[in-house]
Amino acid sequence: MAAFCRNPGIHVTRRLLCTLSSFAPENYPTWTFRAAKSAIRHESDPEKIAEIFVNSSSFSRFRRDRHVFDLSVERLTDLGRCDLIERILEFQKLPVLKKSEGFWIRIMMLYAYSGMVDQAVRTFHEMGEAGCNRTEKSLCALLTVFLENRQFDRVHESFAEIPTKIGVSPGVKVYNLVLKAFCKQKSIESARSFLHEMEEEKGVKPDIVSYNILLRDYLRNGDDLNFDEILKEISEKGLEPNLTTYNFRMSRLCRTNECVRASELLDEMTSKGIVPNLTSYNTVIDGFCMVGDFDSAKKLKESMCKSDSVLPNSDTFHSFIHHLVGEGQYEEALKFCKESIRRKWIPPFVTMEGLVNGLVSLSMVDNAKWIVKKMKKRLRGGAVDSWMKVEASLPL
Repeated sequence: MAAFCRNPGIHVTRRLLCTLSSFAPENYPTWTFRAAKSAIRHESDPEKIAEIFVNSSSFSRFRRDRHVFDLSVERLTDLGRCDLIERILEFQKLPVLKKSEGFWIRIMMLYAYSGMVDQAVRTFHEMGEAGCNRTEKSLCALLTVFLENRQFDRVHESFAEIPTKIGVSPGVKVYNLVLKAFCKQKSIESARSFLHEMEEEKGVKPDIVSYNILLRDYLRNGDDLNFDEILKEISEKGLEPNLTTYNFRMSRLCRTNECVRASELLDEMTSKGIVPNLTSYNTVIDGFCMVGDFDSAKKLKESMCKSDSVLPNSDTFHSFIHHLVGEGQYEEALKFCKESIRRKWIPPFVTMEGLVNGLVSLSMVDNAKWIVKKMKKRLRGGAVDSWMKVEASLPL
C-alpha cells in the first residue's frame, strides 16, 4: 500500500471551493475576537460554529489561538460533522491567508484528531505545492498522523519514502516515532533492533526518549529482565535519565515490592534537579500501601503536601482506602474516605462497598450509613441503584 496519495488530485474539490467562497468573512457580520471565541464555545448548532470560525479567520489573533482551533474541531468531531471540519480547515489554506510551516502542521494535526487521515496527507502535499519548505517537523507531523490513527504500516512506508522526496535527513525525533510504531504493533524486539540500527548503520544516536519508549513496553509486559538490560545500556551510553525514566524505574521496583528502593529514587532524582510529579509520588505511595507499609505511605503523602510542585489527588486517597480496606483497617480507611468525599473524590464502588461491610462488622453501622447516604447524594443513574441495594442490606 502506498504511504501517501501520489495523485495530486488530492486538491480540494470544486464544490468545496464554492462552499468556501460563500463562507467568506464579508458575507457575515463582523465579530470581535473575544465574541467569536465565546460564541464557538457556547454555540450548539454545528453550522453556526463553522460560520463563526470562518468569519473570524481574518483576525491574526484568532489564527494564532491554538485553543480556539482545537475547541472548534473537538466540538465538530463530537457532533459527527467531518464535512464542517474540512470546510473550516480548508478555508485556512486560501491564498489570502499567510501560512507558515507550523500553521500547515497544525491543520494536519487537527485533521488527525478527527480521524481524517487522507485530508491530513493531502495537507502535507499541499504544503510543498504552496512553496512552504517542509523540514523534519513536517515529517514528524506526517508520521504522527499515522501513529495516532494506528496506521502503523504507513508510518514505516512513509519513513522509507518521504525523507528522500522532500530532501530531509531524519533525526532522532523521526526515529523515535518509528520506534513507537513498532511498540504499538507489539513488535518490541523489532523496535530494539531498530534502536541499534539507528546508531550503527544510520549514525543517529538514540536519546533518552528512545530508550524510554522501550522501557515503557517492557514495563507493560512485565519483562523485568529486558527492562533492566535497557537501564544498563542507558548507563553505558552515558545518558541522563529523565522524569519518565525515573517513573518507569519506580513502577518496576514497586511491582516487585521493592518500595524502599523506589522511595530512594525520589530522593535521587530530586538531588539531580528532576522534580517528581504526581505519578512519581502516587506510584511509590501505592507500592507502600500494597505491601501494607502505611506509615511510609503516609510520610510520603505528607512530604507531597509540603512540596511546592504537587499535591495529593483522588488516586492518592483511593490507594490508601483500597489497601486499608484490603488489610481490614476499616477505621483508618474511614478517615481517608471522609477526606476524599469532602474533596468530592468518589472512590470505586467495590472499595467503598468493602469499607461499608467492614464498618458493619465492627458495629460502626452509623458510619456505614453515612457513607451510603453520601454516595447516593453524589452519584447518579445505575450507581445509585447499587447503593440502594447496599443500604437495604444494612442493619436497622
